[in-house]
Amino acid sequence: MNPTRWFGLVVTVVTAAAVAWPLSRHPVAGDSFPLSTYPMFASRRKDARLYLEYVVATGPDVPRRHVPPELVASPEVMQAIVSVHAAVARGDAAGLCRRVAGRLAARRDYRRFDQVAVIAGDHRAIAYFVRGDRGTERTLATCPIVRGAP
Repeated sequence: MNPTRWFGLVVTVVTAAAVAWPLSRHPVAGDSFPLSTYPMFASRRKDARLYLEYVVATGPDVPRRHVPPELVASPEVMQAIVSVHAAVARGDAAGLCRRVAGRLAARRDYRRFDQVAVIAGDHRAIAYFVRGDRGTERTLATCPIVRGAP
């Protein structure tokens, strides 16, 4: 075999070993920079919990509806989540509730809703996201959706 072929063979073996090396690492204990196995997705977590504050609209004859981020604070989901959390943390859940209710009052798609609630929920994450099973919830503030004269 000529030197070029030997060089090609060595490069191929070294490259294949480098690519296969992460497979030998433990998915959780081996998680490190620069190679991450993303252990949050690599292992089962039956007890994964979701604790979050959120805003819902309710009405007498309609199922409750989570208020979309752009009507809470921002079109950006994470900014809306942080805004709700910050309002709750500074004791302004009632103010947030009134501001959201004011936005909903002008919307035709919310005319069957008559109340807004700021809720703190503690849910089993998989059950909540896959089946919609709610855990425990605590209502932090409620306020009516006040509309002008018909």
